Formats: sequence, structure tokens, C-alpha cells
Amino acid sequence: MPPVQPAPQPPVIMKAHPRYAPPPGGNCHWDNSLGVYVLEKQPGVYYRERTYYRWDGGWYWSNSPQGPWQETDSSSVPPGLSRRYAR
Repeated sequence: MPPVQPAPQPPVIMKAHPRYAPPPGGNCHWDNSLGVYVLEKQPGVYYRERTYYRWDGGWYWSNSPQGPWQETDSSSVPPGLSRRYAR
């Protein structure tokens, strides 16, 4: 009888992360596979360590979820995000 393969585990989604504080005043959840908070009412906007990240055909960052947004490259975003949106 062949060994039973475990089912793939879904990404771990938590309300908060023990090391990284959530964004101030934002409804969000921590996505362990991305390594960031996902803002629930702002699609494509992420947060970690006092920085917001946004994907819009390229990467942007800001200190506020409303911007102003500054262009950056994938080496400046958390690794989980750059893998998710790899070109």
C-alpha cells in the first residue's frame, strides 16, 4: 500500500501577527504566505512595518494607505509579495 500523502495546507490567515503590528485603524488580516497584512477594504494594498505597498502593474510604497505613492522595484517589497506578483 503506497504511503498517504498529506493534503496541501491552505495559507495561514490570522487576524494579527505576534511580531508585526497591524496598520493603525485599518480592517485587515495577516497573510502568512505573503508575510504582510492585507487591507480588507483596499484591494491590492498591503502593510508591514509602517509601510504600505500597492501593486498596480508595478510596485509602489507609501507611509499612508491613501498615498502619495512612490514607485519602487520588487526588491523593496516583502518577499512573499514579490513572489506573488512575479513577472
